[in-house]
Amino acid sequence: MKEVNLTNRETKTLEDELFKYKSHRKKKLKSFLTTTFIGVLIGGLIAYKNNGGIIFKYFVGLLIVITLYLIPSIIAFLLAKRGITNLTTDIKKGKKIEGKANIKSINFFNRTIILSNGIKVVEPIEYYKTFNVGDLIKFKVSPSNEYIFKCSKV
Repeated sequence: MKEVNLTNRETKTLEDELFKYKSHRKKKLKSFLTTTFIGVLIGGLIAYKNNGGIIFKYFVGLLIVITLYLIPSIIAFLLAKRGITNLTTDIKKGKKIEGKANIKSINFFNRTIILSNGIKVVEPIEYYKTFNVGDLIKFKVSPSNEYIFKCSKV
């Protein structure tokens, strides 16, 4: 396992991935806020129509529902920020890790491969179910393991 400088093409690839991460995070946040706002507005209009006025219990219930929706959204937002931070530091470092290692274990649910040196890589689609425990593979990953440049069987 050795650290090698990134090529211009690989740096561009990491910058594109960083842009995708940021735009996906913004899109999901806008979607959540829009859905919550429209849901509260529709619920408020229905309650106003049915009861003829503003009801305190209704607004307390809405605040509880919004809070319950907000907690997982904040957690997802922070987890997405971690990936963005990792990619940013990888671009600043300008290095990648490459080498060969044996497969220590394979998670069959998400096809994550854990190598003997502790690096985690995701099995590429073209090699789906061809890797086995103990196989020697060649890999090129970013230092934070956030992006995989190459992962192939030797």
